[in-house]
Amino acid sequence: MKQKISIFLVLVLLLSMFLPVIAYAEGEGNIDNGGGGMGSGTNENYWNVGDEGVRVTVVRASDRVDVTTPVDFTNKTISETIWHFGKVSKLEYKSGRGIAPSTAAYVCKKVALPMPRIISSGSGQASIDQIKSYFTDELVIRYIADTTGMNYDVLINGEYKLLLEPIAYMTFQGVKMAMTATEAALYDQQLNGGLRSRMVSLSHKNLPLAMFLETPDLGYPAWDGSTTTPASNTDIISSLGLGIVRFNEAEPEPPEVTSADYEYRVNTDVITSVTVRGGQSDPDHPITVSFIIGGQTYNVGTIYYPADDSQFVWVRWRTPSTP
Repeated sequence: MKQKISIFLVLVLLLSMFLPVIAYAEGEGNIDNGGGGMGSGTNENYWNVGDEGVRVTVVRASDRVDVTTPVDFTNKTISETIWHFGKVSKLEYKSGRGIAPSTAAYVCKKVALPMPRIISSGSGQASIDQIKSYFTDELVIRYIADTTGMNYDVLINGEYKLLLEPIAYMTFQGVKMAMTATEAALYDQQLNGGLRSRMVSLSHKNLPLAMFLETPDLGYPAWDGSTTTPASNTDIISSLGLGIVRFNEAEPEPPEVTSADYEYRVNTDVITSVTVRGGQSDPDHPITVSFIIGGQTYNVGTIYYPADDSQFVWVRWRTPSTP
């Protein structure tokens, strides 16, 4: 005998309000940081405090694709003869882009409004609040839009995000070089640990820990590892050396809820599933799922998934012994 049983699926979306860091903040910064003291360098391998910058790329949220050429911003005047790896974003490296040092003229933008300290060192700790405040400020975002060639109103309409990557200008083996944390890790792999063995406090600790995510985004996880010790190349490439500014001007997309009728045999163990999609679920915007079946509630708990993604959720239960 078969029995139709009504199943009610209840999805509860808890939304938190974003409080801007400064009065004229335009975006929301998904950025945290760590790092600390520096070891002593040598005549051929060293880094000076303040020799830093940030690579900014406009990314389309829906497919996680760069829509502008990355631009490097810094407080200092950097020589064009510095070695570098081109204007490549972390997302491009994730897609399989190779890495090779280049001696072509290096181009960066010296900002009119000085950036706060980005990379921590023995002489002082970078302030994540100041970093968030700077990169979510309306004037700074307008400058970024103008420099990258992106229309400002389009940039902040909720369809795009800013990918931030800290840059260090260091001297390695007597050569002045510019590199992001991801480039440092990839280059170290090429050198079989040659960079880490000489510059570990910078290349594998303070540079990658200058920025990491508080919540998952753009396919990258939130960092929950150490914020005071050197990281591995694998962890740097997968999880460190990035921050994200997102814009929530567009109305948040609510989770999709669909209904369906299921027909089960009596007195049988069955699995009922749903796919939750729409919006984004993270610790700041959690989604909980409960199945209410025959008057009994089955709580799956809180689930997480990045923007424009989905999550499969299921519950196992036993049908009644009588129709």
